Amino acid sequence: MRMPIVCGCILLQALAGFTQSAHRYDVVIHEIMPKPTPVNGLPPYEYIELRNVSQQPVQLKNWRLAVNKREVLLPEYLLPADSLLLLCPSAAVDSYHTANVKGLERFPSIADDTALIVLYNPSRSVIHAVNYHQGWYGPARPKGGISLEMINTALPCSGKMNWQPSIAPAGGTPGKVNAVAANTIDDTRPDLLFAAITDSLHLLLQYSKTVDSAIAADPTHYQLSGDIKITGCEVLPPLFTSVVLRLSAPIQPEQSYLLNTAGVTGCYQEESNIHTSVTIGVPQLPLAQDIVINEILFYPPPGVPEFIEIYNRSQKAVALKQLYFGVRKDGKPASLKPLGTAGRLLMPGQFLAITTDAALLCRHYLCKAPENIQEVSSLPGMPMAAGDILLLRADSTIIDELPYQDGQHFPLASTLQGISLERLQYDVPASQGDNWHSAAATVGYATPGTLNSQRRVEAADSLNIVIDPAAFTPDNDGIDDVMKISWQLPGPGYLGNITIFDIRGRPVRLLARNLLLGNNGYLQWNGIGENAVVLPSGIYIFFIEIFNIKGVVKHWKRTVVMARKLT
Repeated sequence: MRMPIVCGCILLQALAGFTQSAHRYDVVIHEIMPKPTPVNGLPPYEYIELRNVSQQPVQLKNWRLAVNKREVLLPEYLLPADSLLLLCPSAAVDSYHTANVKGLERFPSIADDTALIVLYNPSRSVIHAVNYHQGWYGPARPKGGISLEMINTALPCSGKMNWQPSIAPAGGTPGKVNAVAANTIDDTRPDLLFAAITDSLHLLLQYSKTVDSAIAADPTHYQLSGDIKITGCEVLPPLFTSVVLRLSAPIQPEQSYLLNTAGVTGCYQEESNIHTSVTIGVPQLPLAQDIVINEILFYPPPGVPEFIEIYNRSQKAVALKQLYFGVRKDGKPASLKPLGTAGRLLMPGQFLAITTDAALLCRHYLCKAPENIQEVSSLPGMPMAAGDILLLRADSTIIDELPYQDGQHFPLASTLQGISLERLQYDVPASQGDNWHSAAATVGYATPGTLNSQRRVEAADSLNIVIDPAAFTPDNDGIDDVMKISWQLPGPGYLGNITIFDIRGRPVRLLARNLLLGNNGYLQWNGIGENAVVLPSGIYIFFIEIFNIKGVVKHWKRTVVMARKLT
């Protein structure tokens, strides 16, 4: 009997272990154990787990695994479709009670704090890469014995947001389904975070997540001011989050340029329509007070990371790689932490908040400018009672210094946890205690990456209260559904009480009670009274009281009309 050709091919695949060439993300790095001790229930060995998420078996012979550029050749192993393989040191194989394990004689050591792990096929094409740091564990980083697990294998290029510390009782799930596995979504976009000047004819663009290599390599998606053309592009492996642009003419010193991008998409074809441009300039060496410490959060809420914000008050472009945070120990700078290594620039007038977990920080506080949040692996320790933060150059020149203490917070605050300290004036030394104030309640008690809610403005000399509109209709038709009360204050440290009365003088809503206000801000009212009571149409009177601890007290009465549709 003659065997059909199709069946013969299937038989050959089964007998010979024949596999098709794997594409990018067909096999993913699925779980990482960077610090196995002190043990939590698993053997005391590092490991990396792979998962074949494709519908075809994959032969791993001559594939390479690189950890911080140290490479090891993978042995012959046919990884079936939708299956796992645990890679560990050869001496650890018998410690794992699973059949899908392979020992590597020269298993590359995984750094505790940060590591770039890359999986290459035999032709050295990147199949998957993960660039983790200790901040991936969150603020409450365990001492050891807890792995990092991928959450959703359908999101291989979502980076940190798709990884989580294992919640398994043993601290990990080697050779098994991840304990954190979930059908999550990724609604983030590939935002342009910053651009760096590598030399006069090349720019390095850094995106917030992986970009589509074919699209991002097209010069027509980029435009630079100053009549400079983009003559070539290269998307850099292994993470594909950086793009190098080749320029037709050199960048000139002491000149600013605007770079605009359009149509650059991520690996899921998502496109950013918000953060698509950036200003650049040739970096210069910062001098004392060119860059200042502008805001710190040293007593964060549970599960929220600390942050230190800086502000460029000079006319210079400054490279972050020139700057470090530190503390004073025995009178000398210690515990130095770099602010950046990829050539990111801090432009004149720019704020930048430095934290270990941007996503967690912006989940708790309103980050109006997420492009002004820089993530690092660690910050110097900031004790809750008092500390001394240094901002210095690589040559140890101190640029700014903040000796802080919890007594600098607003004295009437009921709690200090979760409230940042904001600088009031840039040209007054950070060491002057009264140059700092608690962030306003009306902005959520912190302003990472944006203008401080509390600041001392020399020209300000009046209080201004505005209610708009004077008549509103809370019927959810999108037109005048809420009334807004906004204010402009001459300085920091004001509190506010706002009570709403009906036409008969009865209080119907306490909108604010001893609320710490910022220099400017607003509150809204949607026509709802106390205890969620829907109030009827009519005239309502706002009694507004603003005061500070120096004895300044101001009162206002404002009238508004609320109208509802007749039913």
